[in-house]
Amino acid sequence: MKLKNIGACLLLVCLVLSCKDKIRNWAELYSYIQDTDHGLLIKKENNGITVAMSYIASKLISDSQKGREKTKYLYFRLVYQIQEKDMLSNVGEESYSVLFSRLSFKLADYLIVSSGGKKEQLADYQFSPMFGATNNTELIVAIDPEKLADKNEFAFQLKDIGLGLPVYEFKFEHAAIDRLENLTKNLKIQN
Repeated sequence: MKLKNIGACLLLVCLVLSCKDKIRNWAELYSYIQDTDHGLLIKKENNGITVAMSYIASKLISDSQKGREKTKYLYFRLVYQIQEKDMLSNVGEESYSVLFSRLSFKLADYLIVSSGGKKEQLADYQFSPMFGATNNTELIVAIDPEKLADKNEFAFQLKDIGLGLPVYEFKFEHAAIDRLENLTKNLKIQN
């Protein structure tokens, strides 16, 4: 009987210790965001093509700014991969320039934010091609949270940019974002 009580106590201690009250370093922050159970990373796969969208903690954005002020926008990372490699490095020459142009100049035609039945445009986006230097094609997307009608959740709807993919929806909850922001409020990011 006592052994059973000890096991229950150990389980309780493990559960309490696993409930984080703060994130202490960059590795913990990265690990937390990459855990899909936290609702900050959503991946979609189709025929060897992976499209993922993840939230970028405001601490990473505001700490890199000179004034260190709190940012007005919510930032997300949109990633494309083909066979776990940079998408643009794995398409034919005929597709490359079309995809490059769409990602550089026309993403707002393909990526829309919806909240509470209303569709909103992106506040901004940036595509910095790495020309095969990394294993993904990555864009940074900004949205204005004040323009979102539903204060509980919102979704990105991503149309196909020319890869033959279906329309994808990436749904995020404000509670998941707020939890990460609370966990990182005292985190110091070293530059």
